[in-house]
Amino acid sequence: MRTLSEKYSRTQMTSHEQTNSPPDADAVINQLTHPLNRGIGCLMLCALKVVKWVKLISWKTHGLEHVTPNCMPVLFASNHTSHIDTHVIMDVLPTSIRKKTAVAAAFDHFADADGKSSRKRIMQVLVASLWNALSIERRKSPLRSIRTMQSLLEHGWSIVIYPEGTRSRSGDIARFKPGLAVVAKKSNRPVIPICVTGGLTVLPEATYIPKRGKLRISFGKPLYFDESDTSESFMERVEQSVRAMHAES
Repeated sequence: MRTLSEKYSRTQMTSHEQTNSPPDADAVINQLTHPLNRGIGCLMLCALKVVKWVKLISWKTHGLEHVTPNCMPVLFASNHTSHIDTHVIMDVLPTSIRKKTAVAAAFDHFADADGKSSRKRIMQVLVASLWNALSIERRKSPLRSIRTMQSLLEHGWSIVIYPEGTRSRSGDIARFKPGLAVVAKKSNRPVIPICVTGGLTVLPEATYIPKRGKLRISFGKPLYFDESDTSESFMERVEQSVRAMHAES
């Protein structure tokens, strides 16, 4: 008989009965609100606070006044250079908002789609527990993932998404992909742009031990999909907001 933790680890960021597709909103909410998920997350966050103190890592926040309970749920759209970006974003969010914020993670990168990788199952537990990660499809048809995100928003959950589609290895901001605009339009929920800088220095690619350094995280004003917008024009507005904050950092 499998232990509770083994059963739980097999549900993280996987599809229903291993159908090689991301889970739906109900499955995501069940996973993220599971007591074991909350407990593991609490313990690991305490450990990361110690690491932050020992390694002399700090971050400064700008524009947090744009993140208010009365405008939730929202889509947070951020640039992406390092795995530490997610931790910083979630750490600075007000507790009431953070508890109902999920982070979109690449299904092809994190998910144990065939149920054969113990390493991936462990990683799934960690990222789901620490950052409320949910898997989204970025290589095949995104329709299921779009429906899942819409449903999460309807249930009052905000979502952090990285519209570049991958991490920037140079620190430069790549063009934002239009998928986020579809969710914003269909859900009629605002997008709050985010810019994180300094992550590439503190936790470069393919490293697990962070270095001493400072990060800056900036939040822009909420942006709504207007009737005159196209997916491309809306994402251009979101991208330009992030770029403007990046230029100020």
